[in-house]
Amino acid sequence: MRYWFDNPITMTAGFFSGFVTAFFVMRIVEQFLPVRKKRWAMPALYLGCFVLVDMAIFVGDPINLPGAFLGFGCTVFLCCKGSLLQRLSMTLILSSIGFSLNALMDSLFLLPSVNLFECFIWLAIYLALRRFAPRQEYNLPIRLWALVDVLTLTPLTATFITVLLGDEEGVSGEPRIYLLLPVITLTSIGLLWAIAVLARQQKLEQEKRLYDMNLIYYHNLEEDQFQVRRLRHDMANHLQTLSALPEPELRNYLNELIHSPAMEHTQNFCENHIVNVVLASKTAVMEQNHIHAEVEISVPQEVPIQNVDLCAVFANSLDNAIEACEKLPENRRNISIKARTDKGILALKVQNPTSGNTVRENGIPITTKQDAHAHGFGLAGIKEIAARYGGAVEITEEEEMFTLLAYFPIAERTENHAGV
Repeated sequence: MRYWFDNPITMTAGFFSGFVTAFFVMRIVEQFLPVRKKRWAMPALYLGCFVLVDMAIFVGDPINLPGAFLGFGCTVFLCCKGSLLQRLSMTLILSSIGFSLNALMDSLFLLPSVNLFECFIWLAIYLALRRFAPRQEYNLPIRLWALVDVLTLTPLTATFITVLLGDEEGVSGEPRIYLLLPVITLTSIGLLWAIAVLARQQKLEQEKRLYDMNLIYYHNLEEDQFQVRRLRHDMANHLQTLSALPEPELRNYLNELIHSPAMEHTQNFCENHIVNVVLASKTAVMEQNHIHAEVEISVPQEVPIQNVDLCAVFANSLDNAIEACEKLPENRRNISIKARTDKGILALKVQNPTSGNTVRENGIPITTKQDAHAHGFGLAGIKEIAARYGGAVEITEEEEMFTLLAYFPIAERTENHAGV
């Protein structure tokens, strides 16, 4: 570690600042990755962060850097949840920031104030992310995480090259080598900030989508209310007309009156408002495309799933089913939508017929829309959301029938939520 100071006071101060810095790094990790619900997960993650910020990194030392990188990476992968690419991205970015900063400070400034200065830098990063980071309520596409990994390899590789291949006497012999380290630190901080910005933008888009669905839902409610008020206003005229009509015409008039829009009502699929909004919006699209929908929904109002995530799961599932049905003749256009909560599980099952020639990538059907770059993340997003809540998604296609089954464990989360 880094406590080479002879003065006990400065050693104690450096040791304490290292513990504080590790706390800030751990909080940064928690902004992007959910920590596992295990007793050992949080202490182990804190220990890994302490190794990251407090390991002495000297230019020309081939031992400390690889060992610290391996230890921190294993800690993140074991203690945190999320996709492999997501955990890899956070490991690479934070390693680039921490090790480049350590290498710069330890090789050039052997001073007790080094730990305090690094603590201030990590505190500034944490406070900025605390203000703008999405607090895990985001779902970036897998391809974007892969792109972040590739971009992060450059500063991390530069850190390894500088430290492992550098000269221990570089301070006097080739000081220009140290000019690269602050650039690496700033570049890595920029990548971390870019993830926060993209995640925030993605969350805003999800909220706008939910807002648009709410707008459609309430517009339909207002239209129904207008039809009812108009019917009440004209009721006296209708009754007078009925009293004057002969028997055959009376029945026809009653039939028209019963099937008028004013006598219909907006469907209330279940108790959950978000699910109602999504289904009201999507069933309207199905009617426009002559798709028959079989709906069996039983979802309570209170479920321990974020509204934007619940909206994304139902909306993306139905969007994919509608897209598949649009390619089929009208006599085959039907979608079965079933959802219920039972025995601590929220399960969603969506079935639709297919043409039988679905193209897949990693087990997930690929979108056939012309703007494929803007689509095709729906099923992958559903899988990511389910994994984040401890659930899973099963996709099958048998006898030209596509089935999506997504389930979320909610019993433990409901108990934890009630106890807060």
